[in-house]
Amino acid sequence: MVVIITRLSLLGLLAAAAAIAQDTPVVRVNTRLVEVDVVVHSKGEAVADLKQDDFTVLDNGKPQKVAAFNTISLRTSPGKSVPLPPGTVSNRLPTADGESAGTTIVLYDMLNTTPEDQSYGRQALVRYLDTLQNGDHFALYSLGKALSVIQDFTDDPERIRRAARRASPESSADQTADDLADDLIANAPDLGDPIANAMYHNSVKEMQDAAQVNRAVITTKALELIARHLQGLPGRKKLVWITSSFAAQTTDMRSHNGQSTIEHKEFGREIDKAVRALNDANVAVYPIDPHPIDAVAFMRPGIDAMKLIAGGTGGRAFYVINDVTAAIKTAVEDSEVTYSLGFYPGDIKLDGSYHSLSVKVARKGVDLRHRKGYYATDLKQPTDNQRNTSLQEIFARPLEATGIGMTALLQPYPRQAGVFRLVTTFNLQELHLEREKDNWVALITLATYFPAAEKPNGTNESIKITLTEKRLRESLATGYTIERLVIPGNRKGALRLAIQDRVTGAAGSVKLQLAEASQLNPKNGQ
Repeated sequence: MVVIITRLSLLGLLAAAAAIAQDTPVVRVNTRLVEVDVVVHSKGEAVADLKQDDFTVLDNGKPQKVAAFNTISLRTSPGKSVPLPPGTVSNRLPTADGESAGTTIVLYDMLNTTPEDQSYGRQALVRYLDTLQNGDHFALYSLGKALSVIQDFTDDPERIRRAARRASPESSADQTADDLADDLIANAPDLGDPIANAMYHNSVKEMQDAAQVNRAVITTKALELIARHLQGLPGRKKLVWITSSFAAQTTDMRSHNGQSTIEHKEFGREIDKAVRALNDANVAVYPIDPHPIDAVAFMRPGIDAMKLIAGGTGGRAFYVINDVTAAIKTAVEDSEVTYSLGFYPGDIKLDGSYHSLSVKVARKGVDLRHRKGYYATDLKQPTDNQRNTSLQEIFARPLEATGIGMTALLQPYPRQAGVFRLVTTFNLQELHLEREKDNWVALITLATYFPAAEKPNGTNESIKITLTEKRLRESLATGYTIERLVIPGNRKGALRLAIQDRVTGAAGSVKLQLAEASQLNPKNGQ
């Protein structure tokens, strides 16, 4: 008998673990459990008493049978994190009961927001964080020309408050390009020739165009990067985006060689890619415009993109508001109660086509929010080139991969100076497992990378994990551990470590600091 276990979702994993104990097939090959997390409100309050039979899920308008149902309430599951041993790092924040707490990333957008509005938004964020309690998992990132981590996930309110105070405003050249263009055109010299004057105006407009494109592309790529980072975390995640955003489309009057033209730019493709990545990672986006209300508030150019991204991911956009702190509170608490619905779509082609999702509930007077669709993509085994490219991309990102949950420890090896012992433990449940005679088998790649070192600056090792039934049960409960010796030589800085499933391409990664590792007590080395 051949049994294939493929990681599809948290709900699927729970079912898989139970089925292993019964030695029965757990997943239909080439089927996919589609998970839809739904938040339901009535008169501004979360509705917490709905049952599975109250929901109807429609895939492209066709009702689907709900195969898995779970209610996640942060009122009863605070998800207090478990402290890691000294020197140990993780790409997730482990909790005592295994349940996820409220998972929220705040993205402080300096690329699309004026310094004045950044300051106003930061003050509002700090006021909200002053009310934060232990248990909520927060991270704070900033967006300038690139995405940066100010504070990664923590449930320590004081750490996230200190991080928010460190987020000082910055002026974005791309964001101020419109003002600069207006000033250059208003004070344009008369070159004595209509065509020369038009060429000057066009060059200014081209500078303005480049700035608009930069903002849209950098922003949507950052949203995709955050989505990939959050993809391995369970449940519905919230991205609170403090931003004035970018215009989803613009129309301008231009003159080319004395002829008037209408020029139109739109960033629908970039927005769609970001929304797709966010939906795949089950991330709802809550853009919040910190700009104070003024006479032209509803005409601000970024509102259209905010609404498209929020609406497409099941979040909510906040703009033209008096109380930014209240908006942040509303966004963070939106998932106080979440209903997780899973279904197996029947008779569909796995051709990458888009499927719209809608959810109905048998109760009047309620508001529902959920992601609006998914792409029916076949889970094909990646090629060697695709796996290698994926690992290179992981090591190039500022955010860790979370597709496979893992912890790692790097400490001096007591038997030999200059050698370190690397111990990594990862979630076996999130690997592709196949039955091979009386054993279970998984294929992984263990890769390391020294960013600051000259080539060769890392390793790439293919490993076949073979487990008896008894050993599999133990590893599902405690994780699977691999130990290696590392000789950094004269390398300094960080060591990046990644575990990749060779069948599905799912991966997890962490970063370990060599300087910190050298200070650890090596007494636990072997």
